[in-house]
Amino acid sequence: MAATLSTVLACTNGGLKTDIAEGRAPANEVRIVLKAEPLGLNPILSVQSISRYLTEQIFQTLNSQDPQTFELRPGLASLPETVRLPDGGLSYHYEIDSAATWPNGKPVLASDVVFSLKVLLNPLVEAGPFRPYYSMIRDVAVDPEDPRSFDVITRGPYLLAAQAIGDLYVYPEYAYDPEGLLRDVPLDELSDPERADELVKEIKELRQFAERFNDPAVGYEPDRVVGSGPYELVSWEPGDRLRLRRRDNYWARDRSEEWLAAYPQNLTFLIIPDNTTTANALRDHLVDVVVDMPIEQYQDLRDEEYLQQYYDFVTVPSFKYYSILLNQADPLLRDSLTRRALAHLVDVDQIITQLLPGLAERIIGPVLPAKDYYNRELPAIAYDVEKARDLLRRAGWRDTNDNHILDKVIDGERRELSFELLSTPSPTSEAVALEIAQSARAVGVDIRVMRQEPRTLLQELTTGNFTASFYGQGFEPTPDDFSQVWSSTSVPPSGTNRANFQNAEADSLIVRIARTIDPQSRAPLYRRFQEIIYDNQPMIFLYSPFDRLVVSKRLEYAPTSLAPNVNFNTLRIRPTGTGGEAQ
Repeated sequence: MAATLSTVLACTNGGLKTDIAEGRAPANEVRIVLKAEPLGLNPILSVQSISRYLTEQIFQTLNSQDPQTFELRPGLASLPETVRLPDGGLSYHYEIDSAATWPNGKPVLASDVVFSLKVLLNPLVEAGPFRPYYSMIRDVAVDPEDPRSFDVITRGPYLLAAQAIGDLYVYPEYAYDPEGLLRDVPLDELSDPERADELVKEIKELRQFAERFNDPAVGYEPDRVVGSGPYELVSWEPGDRLRLRRRDNYWARDRSEEWLAAYPQNLTFLIIPDNTTTANALRDHLVDVVVDMPIEQYQDLRDEEYLQQYYDFVTVPSFKYYSILLNQADPLLRDSLTRRALAHLVDVDQIITQLLPGLAERIIGPVLPAKDYYNRELPAIAYDVEKARDLLRRAGWRDTNDNHILDKVIDGERRELSFELLSTPSPTSEAVALEIAQSARAVGVDIRVMRQEPRTLLQELTTGNFTASFYGQGFEPTPDDFSQVWSSTSVPPSGTNRANFQNAEADSLIVRIARTIDPQSRAPLYRRFQEIIYDNQPMIFLYSPFDRLVVSKRLEYAPTSLAPNVNFNTLRIRPTGTGGEAQ
């Protein structure tokens, strides 16, 4: 594939290197490298970050986050006005921007918001990872005098209610439900999970809609990907590139707010999973932006004097961490002593020093150190081979047949402590996995590193067809709601609890945290939750890396810790005379 991509790039952009040297890069086009192909552009059907990089150019949410302060700001709608209701619930009042329209010229209305919530809350729609964040919604009241004015009514307090409602992707009802299949489905019943399960049996339209909406073609055929955002999908060439074009009738085209901007005429996303091809594309000036660049490649390229003339190499703190995910549904890792023993076999400090010098910080749990409720009383788990050997012995593991692999009887069958550790193709991921495998052999644990492409690996994790895997997770700079990743109700396909972690006290804390609005009252709940995760060891927590961004000097930009670390819609081509070319 690398050779094919390289050939395609060279043929499609023939003479581009000379043109850039003379100040004639593609007029008002920004070319962005993606390390993998998006799974689709239907925003609530994928948690893949790469998909979101594109969908947020096509679809809009009620509110958005300021890339520097991380505070909420208006989007399709105003910031909410909050009122506490007598029954303990809350009302969040919104006004849709009076200028907001769909590609067909019709106004964005509160009825589209109601429709979008019905889509999300339909149990048959494959949006399980997102639904827990909207479980507090009871109903939506639309102003009978103003079709753009509405109130979102919640059952009670939820720490991320304003954030979750503001993050709601708004779909045009006319494009995604032209027959009005969901129009008569009562939202106040669909918002009750138990009643929703009954409704899908009673109302055939819910099933009909879900079958159509879940169709992958809805997420990749240009005429079926419809949003109110500044760009539209023009083409998708599988394995090669996706092209977005600024809509001529984009409703906010003449607005001054930076977050509504659409400066580039065209955004071309090039799918280049091969690092060598990416490096050559940079040297040949065939690309403008590279996001999510592997650490080892970033370290090599930023020192090339030639590239420094044409590109900025930028690092920013991230809201993500990496770990070794341990599947507790696998009998081999069912015992917490075994999982803790494996944690003692990972020299995290050495991994950071050797592979990520100055580009990562160690973590000990699911809360990033920048959060004020990070539990600093929990010590980092030391690299200790003898401790690991002792814990394995206490867990009942012995080498009974002298083949240098530990074994024991599990569920009536003698099993060896032998399994595959899944890894992505990145050198850092593989290096970490190989380091763990080598250390494990010293105590009789047979670990085989299995490299898989990101899409395949994600499918394996979602289906539970794995024992252990290198694993990355991204978060928002908001208070943590652990329901999606750690609740026992979020085991796939209902969520992303891929470790199959199930703990009654943790479930109770997750609910209490979500309902506690006061930060000081919430802090001890957070700390106790971290203690439970620490004791159970559902993951071997490794590090939080700094994000890495490469941007052509012909562009004006503002880096941010919010993925993908730059807002593509606000990129400007520098005017002539400032080292770039005219827009």
